[in-house]
Amino acid sequence: MHPDVMALVALEGEDSTVESLETRLRGLEPRLLELERSREVAATALERARHALQAEEDKLRESRSRAAQHRSLQERNQRQLDGITNIREANAASAQLESARRMASDAEAEATRISTRVEEARARVSQAELALAEIEATQETERAAIASERRSIEDELRHARMKREGSAKRVSGSLLAKYDKVRRRRRGQSVFPLRAGACASCDTTLPLQRRHEMQRTGAIELCEACGVLLYAGE
Repeated sequence: MHPDVMALVALEGEDSTVESLETRLRGLEPRLLELERSREVAATALERARHALQAEEDKLRESRSRAAQHRSLQERNQRQLDGITNIREANAASAQLESARRMASDAEAEATRISTRVEEARARVSQAELALAEIEATQETERAAIASERRSIEDELRHARMKREGSAKRVSGSLLAKYDKVRRRRRGQSVFPLRAGACASCDTTLPLQRRHEMQRTGAIELCEACGVLLYAGE
């Protein structure tokens, strides 16, 4: 086999290795994204639970504040009633006292209901925190395995690219430029042998004179049908 052909075939082998490693490296991303999506679902649930708890706690503070205000008003009305001797004023004060007592009772009942919701919201927060912690603990081993695999692939890829650079130096500049152009276009194998006088990629038969010239000189030609680079096999 002509040295130019050997160099080009070797280069394509190195490119195939590099591309295979790059594909493996890209294949890690969906796995990481799936892990992150799973964690994000749990983290979002926790965030919502915390917001819901905060909202209930705010309502509870407001309700307790209203109850305290109504109780204060009730006590003030009681003091006023205790100091009144006029029956008409006493009746009016009694009505005010009863209204304040009712509003205070309603506010305290509401505070009790909200307090129950607060405890339920706190329980949901605790459950969400536990769920997130369990997911993170479960993912820790898998994330570590993916990170280790990434480092291994990146190390292989670094060496493969260095080897590819060495192989590329053994190919003539004009042929290398032609090869790179075809490789980018095809995104796959770009160098094929002649097989029974035809392109091994698309089975297009080459003229006899052209085949003889390729065998004699080791020339590497473009297939006019499918555009791959062709060389004369043994």
